[in-house]
Amino acid sequence: MRLVAVGVDYRSAPASVREALAFDGDKGPGGLRALTEAFPSCEFVVLSTCNRVEVYVAGDPENVPGVDALASFLSGFHQIPDETFAGHLVSYHDEGSIGHLFRVAASLESLVLGEGQILGQVREAYREAKKHNTAGPILHKVFENAIRVGKKVREETGMDQGKLSVASVAVDVARGVFDTFTDKTVLVIGAGKMGDLTLRHLKTLNPGKILVTNRSPERAEAAAQRWGGQAVPFERLNLALIEADVVVSTTAADDPILTYDQYVRVQRARRNRLALILDIAIPRDVEPRVGDLDRVMLYNVDDLRAQAEENRKQRMRGVDPALAIIERETAVCYAALRHQRYAGAVLKQLGENVDAIRKREISALYDACPDLTEPQRAAIAHMAQRLQNQFLHQPRAALRSAAAEPVQEHPHPLLHAVRHLFGLADG
Repeated sequence: MRLVAVGVDYRSAPASVREALAFDGDKGPGGLRALTEAFPSCEFVVLSTCNRVEVYVAGDPENVPGVDALASFLSGFHQIPDETFAGHLVSYHDEGSIGHLFRVAASLESLVLGEGQILGQVREAYREAKKHNTAGPILHKVFENAIRVGKKVREETGMDQGKLSVASVAVDVARGVFDTFTDKTVLVIGAGKMGDLTLRHLKTLNPGKILVTNRSPERAEAAAQRWGGQAVPFERLNLALIEADVVVSTTAADDPILTYDQYVRVQRARRNRLALILDIAIPRDVEPRVGDLDRVMLYNVDDLRAQAEENRKQRMRGVDPALAIIERETAVCYAALRHQRYAGAVLKQLGENVDAIRKREISALYDACPDLTEPQRAAIAHMAQRLQNQFLHQPRAALRSAAAEPVQEHPHPLLHAVRHLFGLADG
């Protein structure tokens, strides 16, 4: 048995190389078919995301291609010169391939530590391989375990807890303040890059209404259309503030656009309803004293960055426990694969051995009884086959059961005993 993983990721290759090697669109199924045609008798799964492109191969040692052969395949399939990516390729072998995939699924290899998207991408890559029948017994076990281990790491280490960007932390704060958003109005002040990013995150809250205002009406209108909101003229800012339950300000104007005296009047018009103001602009858009008002919660960019940093530290604290889980699970998975392959070889050898005995004895019987008719010969052959199947049923069931047990000793004592009892050769 041999496993190989070869590819590039955000650490080993620039975006241009990753894009050139990507198996996106029709290249996904096409790549799996081409791999199977180029290297028959092997199993394949292709994992292709914006941050990594990896080909996982498994099979018998004499069939599995080496890194150079896989590099040549990538060059031919994508029609790009080897030198474009050869210096960026990273490879893993056997137990190392399993450990790498487990780390990928657990997001330890991700650009953003603890991000949850990669586990779904691993699952989708495996689903595609199953759909196109390119994953066999080895990669079935490896990828099923990778998905399980990815979930286990998240559940036991908390590495996916807490957001790491200011915009996403802002949305988390909003979730902590309000139980529901279907009856809430969100106002975003500013339609630049940060405003657009914040709108992307806010959209996940499904607020009842999204308002967008900007000094440029055209930019406000464009941002509102992108995210299903409503543009508000900047000169009507106070009216929008009266309506808004959540305010996110991102303009970075030279002077505050929301003063204490201004918001006193706004809050009075709002009849003192709870308001959450997220000032993620630098310099600040909101005078700090606004946060002193009754029923007003004000967070500035420093508050949100501090929370993001604490979230990052919390995730980092989960790295060592996650690596310990992955190390254990990798060893167990690799040992189980070797165990099952060994058990499969014993089962095959046992069947072939008894087949040879049955055929030899039937041939001897036919030679000794030349007057047997064809129906009689067929009946004898059928009876011999049934006896063989019944004789082997229990040994085969016991061997399969032993192969499925958690690996304590390799090979399993029962497998060793069967080889000894039936005189099977080692191998």
